[in-house]
Amino acid sequence: MLNRRKFLIVAASSPLNGAVGFAAGSNQEYLATAKEVFVSRSAAKEWLASGARLRNGEIFVADQEAYRWRNGAAWIPDMPNVVPQSVPSPKHFGFDPNMRWRQLQEGDLDGINAKVYGPYREAGTNAINGFLLADRYAREAGMGLCRAVGDYFVRSYIRKRADGVQSEWPFDFFAERPDDIRVAIYRADVHKALPKDHGLFGSEIAELVHAELSPSEYSISLNPNGMGGIIRYTPEAGSYIDVCRQFDIKAKWSHSHHLWTNFQTFQIGLNLAASGATWDGDRVIGQYSYPASKPSNRGEHGIVLGSSTGYYTSRPPTKRSDVTLRALICRAASVKKDDNDPFVDSDPSTLTGVFGWITRPSFKVGTFGRSNTKSNMLFLAHWGGKYTPPGGIELLDKTSYALEETWHPEDVKLVFLSQIDRGAHGFKKGWELAAVAGADIGAVTHIGVSHPYWIGVGDVSDAFACDEQRKRVNRAKISVSHQTAIKIAPDPNSEYYGVLYKGTGTSKFEKYPGTDISLQRHGELNVICEGHTIEAVTGTLEAVRLRQFRGCVDLGDCRLLNAKKALYVLGGDGEWTAQLQKFDGLIHVRNNARGSLQGTMVGGPQFRSLGSPLSSTQSGSKERATLYAEGQIFSFITRTAVKKGATKLPIHALKNAWHDINAGDQLDIELSNGSKCSVHATGLFVNGAMSVGVTELPCHLPENTTVIVAQKGVVTLNNAVPSSIPVWLYATVSQDDGDMQQDDAAVETAYITNNGKALGHACKR
Repeated sequence: MLNRRKFLIVAASSPLNGAVGFAAGSNQEYLATAKEVFVSRSAAKEWLASGARLRNGEIFVADQEAYRWRNGAAWIPDMPNVVPQSVPSPKHFGFDPNMRWRQLQEGDLDGINAKVYGPYREAGTNAINGFLLADRYAREAGMGLCRAVGDYFVRSYIRKRADGVQSEWPFDFFAERPDDIRVAIYRADVHKALPKDHGLFGSEIAELVHAELSPSEYSISLNPNGMGGIIRYTPEAGSYIDVCRQFDIKAKWSHSHHLWTNFQTFQIGLNLAASGATWDGDRVIGQYSYPASKPSNRGEHGIVLGSSTGYYTSRPPTKRSDVTLRALICRAASVKKDDNDPFVDSDPSTLTGVFGWITRPSFKVGTFGRSNTKSNMLFLAHWGGKYTPPGGIELLDKTSYALEETWHPEDVKLVFLSQIDRGAHGFKKGWELAAVAGADIGAVTHIGVSHPYWIGVGDVSDAFACDEQRKRVNRAKISVSHQTAIKIAPDPNSEYYGVLYKGTGTSKFEKYPGTDISLQRHGELNVICEGHTIEAVTGTLEAVRLRQFRGCVDLGDCRLLNAKKALYVLGGDGEWTAQLQKFDGLIHVRNNARGSLQGTMVGGPQFRSLGSPLSSTQSGSKERATLYAEGQIFSFITRTAVKKGATKLPIHALKNAWHDINAGDQLDIELSNGSKCSVHATGLFVNGAMSVGVTELPCHLPENTTVIVAQKGVVTLNNAVPSSIPVWLYATVSQDDGDMQQDDAAVETAYITNNGKALGHACKR
């Protein structure tokens, strides 16, 4: 055995050990008390293999990492009786930071690819087990902290060619449970042929090329120590079997330098998988090799860093709290050398996100560098839900099966560490919240994106929310600091432009009674914004849209420039307000009566005009303040008689695609004896619905009773600051006369007021 004194003398010349040196912040304090010191970990392993032993608690050092002797310990698979002395790192478990990469520039790969730029990995040993083992030790040994220094490569899947005969597939991922490991089939021949078929959508491509298997289709046996195991499955000949391991961390990690995550299919590149889990790092490079980012709407696909309790799961999740993330992220360059090679390509993804029952997540995120691989958005917070698999067999495409309960991100804290730049990272959207229970969003500048952000109520809103969250989903306050968006550009694949507040969701497994139309669910919003500065490129339709929402939205101080519509409020009975400092498009309020405007841009002399500023003859001139209130009045007829006290009105289908009945709408009924009564809609009912939910009917209605819906369009100027800037006012009402008599009250359906005084009234088209 080499004692410490002799080791220090011969270290410089020994072939087994090189020069001893310690990096700043490493374990150099243990050098003086260590019983043995080795420059390399392999030297320490040879020493252990020779039968060497220390007393319990004694320390040795190898490759600048300190270890402690503990009889019977099995935490480090290739070093029995040994545990990390200090905060564990992947190096303790034999995984070095040996990843090498370079930043490609346009022209670096001419002749193979065009316009390729971004991070390109050249070497590196897969270190996923080093992180997983260190994380397990930190948690179960009571330390709770981990560290990593240097550039690490982590791949969370392996791919093996299937010859159609083999049925057992070994894998070496560390796993504590069989469901840590999942299997997918990759069809290289299909992938190679796909570029020739331009009629396929991304989700169809994903299903054809890369199919995740249900756990009922294979079985897994883990090795006793969790270091890998065997998968039993017989794939079709010519395909590849992908063994996938979610890269979960549950401890608190600090990491300096670069982490490269290469992940596949349903996974998150790095998942904060327990309450208190933390990733506090420098920079992360995400390589996500998959033909579609969200195949078949199964969710959570392609998140580089985040935390998820599941999108559509067959088991209730465990509530997860206080996960923390700090990182700058860049996508790996997309380098298509070979259509069948999954390790050289990188496909679109979302960079960070939280899914399901995550309370108090705190994310500080941004980007670095640039890449030719597009990213969908920088951050997404999204609900998750439970369903019961038919026949007890979990299915891959779960969207048509009924949800039983949903769980939602709660009290989300988001701070931005950089701008959100489409030119550098391909973003179409900055960030999105879908059915969350409270959030605090920091200030950020968006450059070139189509949608700076979306806030929506989610597909099913709070209809299936768990009891603990039901009263807070969408209703808990969302605070948004100032959002700046420069050169927002139209997105040809979306009907929406700019900022979107969406108060409805499509419940894919629910139908309106008697139809095949998916149910639309209304939800409430409670948002207070510091303000917006939005400068659109010429041709952009909208800067901000509020669509069919309930609750309240305060847009704050607004400077909305260059879009055709600076603000578009469509439907719903939600209250909104905006302090207009500057705008040059159109403020268009359609079928909404509960908003107000303040600011110098609406306090000048008013000029009333007939008709609509959207018509060719009355087109609103840019660079002037233009307010447009538009209402509509239409009717429907009951199909059958309805008894007093009923809460549903059977109706003939609404005639017009714009004739949606919103939750809260007043429905007026004139009876044959000349009396009138009113009820209010209790949900959102679209064209094609065969019944309308209403508050309790106060009287009996005979068959073929006409019910009138008058949706007011109102622009209210509230204490507008006096100025010399002229304001053009338009008010109009669209009227469906097919099933109702003329009503002089219809002209009052759209109007503009200032402190209660009417400035402009509706005029019939």
